[in-house]
Amino acid sequence: MNKLILITAFITLLFSCTKTKKSTLPVKENSEKYQVKIDSLLNTYLEANNFMGSIELSHKGKTIYKNAVGFSDIKTSKKVDSVTKYRIGSASKIFTATLIFKALEKNKLTLDKTIEIFFPKLKNANKITIAHLLQHRSGIHNFTKDNFLEYHTQYKSTSEMLSMISNYKSDFEPNDKGDYSNSNYFLLSLILEKTYKSSYKDLIHNKICKPLNLYDTYVGNEININNNEAYSYIYDKEWSKFPETNMSILKGSGSIVSTSKDINNFIEALFTGKLISTKSLSLMKTIKDHYGMGLFRYKIHDRQGYGHRGHIDGFRSTSIYFPEEKLSFTLLSNASKVDVNNIYSEILNLYFNDVIVDISETEIEKFVGKYISLKDKTHESTFIKDEFKEPLVYKGNNRFIMNQVYAESISFIFSPDGKQLTFKQGDYKDILVKKTTP
Repeated sequence: MNKLILITAFITLLFSCTKTKKSTLPVKENSEKYQVKIDSLLNTYLEANNFMGSIELSHKGKTIYKNAVGFSDIKTSKKVDSVTKYRIGSASKIFTATLIFKALEKNKLTLDKTIEIFFPKLKNANKITIAHLLQHRSGIHNFTKDNFLEYHTQYKSTSEMLSMISNYKSDFEPNDKGDYSNSNYFLLSLILEKTYKSSYKDLIHNKICKPLNLYDTYVGNEININNNEAYSYIYDKEWSKFPETNMSILKGSGSIVSTSKDINNFIEALFTGKLISTKSLSLMKTIKDHYGMGLFRYKIHDRQGYGHRGHIDGFRSTSIYFPEEKLSFTLLSNASKVDVNNIYSEILNLYFNDVIVDISETEIEKFVGKYISLKDKTHESTFIKDEFKEPLVYKGNNRFIMNQVYAESISFIFSPDGKQLTFKQGDYKDILVKKTTP
């Protein structure tokens, strides 16, 4: 077995590169196997009492895989199914951003419009633009960071929430950097309400859900199990119901309830021109300091996707669209003892079923050595043998990939002679050269 370790000045990462045989399964058989394998994976998690939730995969708008495991109400043993509704938390932000871009296209708003007309008492309102709110560059403190669990079950009026957000000190000057804040999207929903003179709830229904026939998607209220809405759970020796966040607190930052099918249909519609223009979508996908305008960029199994995650109470959500593959993926969970990011990564791995490219020990040997950055001499990468932790996957043409759950994949591309290394992650790129002396 050939094994590598990569050490950088920023972080130590350990990898292995294992010589394996190429898959001998025919392509058609491989494509049929993923449903069985995903079923088996989810059943394993369910039998270990580790996960409950719903998953949907669709290609070109057609469902190619769906499953639901566990219970929406443990007390009555009511099982989840394909139309069980979950709170999707921060995945709601894609909906809010979509409404903003629809307003921009109707010339009701502009990205560079400052927000003092809407929130005259908010600090730096004369410097903060709608674009800053969309891309988490406002400097407005995140209201869920401070004692949120002390009041999250209580009703809060819009004026109470706005007063709380306005009383925070700014975390940084607008546009200095990006930092995730639910306050940004709460304010965006208020801007929408003031612009259209309509409630956020009605805007979601009339401008997104009704045109797309998303019958099971809406701004939530108190959970109603009789309306096929799931409770969420936390585990401490046994599953117990998680106290519900009052949806009045969230608005555009995380108040939507939906099904895995509806969310899949929504994100597919967003990326195929059924909701906003190509120009608007391009702006939503523009990443700065890790944040787009309502979207995150994902690099999973060497494929680029866009979407959003969510977390509210015991609920977790992930929805990603892969433009090149025309694939939509949504996972919604109401109870999990394991990291759902690992679960969705495993599911996508089974779906893509990438064939591992063979590489010999002799070929690997020429990459062993210390590499120094041409632009930053403190950035070093060293490849040695006999240590490993995470797989560094060979993709052919002297290129290795390290897939990550919480960050974009890293590419390591060597020159044919092994004397130069190109390090790529998202928009970051660095070129390193091999030292000739120890």
